[in-house]
Amino acid sequence: MKLAGANNDEIQLARTKHVETLAESKLAWQRFWPSLTLGAGYRRADGNVQDIAGAVFDVSKQQYTVGPNLMIDWSPGDMYYSALAAKQNALAAEQLAEKARRDIVTEATVRYYDLLRAEASLAIIEDDLRLTQDYETQIGGAVDAGTAFRADLLRVKTQVSREKLAIRQHEETRDLAAAGLAEILRLPAETELRPAKADLVPVRLVDRKTGVASLISQATQHRPEMKAAGAITTAAGWDRERARVAPMIPTVQAGYGFGGLGGGFNGDLGNFDDTQNMFIGVGWKIGPGGLFDKQRQIIATAREEAASLQSAQVRAAISREVVVAAAKAQSAHDQISINDEAVSAAEEMVKLAKARQASQLGVVLEYLLAREELTRARQSRVEAVAGFNRAQHELRRAVGK
Repeated sequence: MKLAGANNDEIQLARTKHVETLAESKLAWQRFWPSLTLGAGYRRADGNVQDIAGAVFDVSKQQYTVGPNLMIDWSPGDMYYSALAAKQNALAAEQLAEKARRDIVTEATVRYYDLLRAEASLAIIEDDLRLTQDYETQIGGAVDAGTAFRADLLRVKTQVSREKLAIRQHEETRDLAAAGLAEILRLPAETELRPAKADLVPVRLVDRKTGVASLISQATQHRPEMKAAGAITTAAGWDRERARVAPMIPTVQAGYGFGGLGGGFNGDLGNFDDTQNMFIGVGWKIGPGGLFDKQRQIIATAREEAASLQSAQVRAAISREVVVAAAKAQSAHDQISINDEAVSAAEEMVKLAKARQASQLGVVLEYLLAREELTRARQSRVEAVAGFNRAQHELRRAVGK
């Protein structure tokens, strides 16, 4: 689980998107600050020019300036509501990054249990093969002594071959499960991963007494998808307010510059002295993007409604995930109990068949069938325990933990 959250590029991609939206949110607020420029300039004019009164005359002049300029170009309404929407988008990206992390960790856990199940099932077959080979040796001695039929020995040899084939198939399943786990952990595909142990133990992560309605309530409060959907809806609401209110707030333009100005006729570079200039103005935009722009308001309202509908869809999907995960967990729990009964019955059947074999060597088939039933029961229990643990992790994720 630690590896899954450390190296996966999908998680890194989601985190990078969050960093981007967070920077955009900070930039939206920084637009309220005025811009400052510092520099120098040179201008020269030769030939005809026109004065303010309209007279045209020939001139040769130049000027140069040095100093800073402070500029303000504000649309307070747009800037304010855009900053609020950007903040919500950053929150949504943060929650989506957390969702990606949880999804990857859960997928890695599920694939680990697939590997653990394959390893445990392989251990059962290997144990059965060892006992069958011991039985083959016993039957072989009895055949040599003339107290058993050769057909019984061949039947046991066939069972040994069948179990060897099953072992090879389970080894393939284990290797494929290891490759799938290596992929989700972003490890080299050839890495030989093995589970920490071959024995599976049921692990309960969610209280069985908690009702489905309570689990759904927890999920809607804690799932990052719901938090992201809520943030996106809020951002759409701020965009709608921007379309409605921002055009009524006037834009502000202002500037102030100071420094030095020099120059004069022809090549004169003197007359350098300090200079200052400033301006300020307010205004309203009429038309697209400004006052009386109804289409912009309609678009913003439609987007808010769409975000609200998507939030409802997310809620419904989360509720379904909780119900499905809870049903799987309960079913797997019941299957474990049923398989425990089957294993106990199969073990008793093997003991009886072996007891009969000790007194009568003609019941080889009965003993082999009993061992097959025991092997199937043990493997079925492994499947049930692995399914239960997977379901517990999926249910824990579904409720937002």
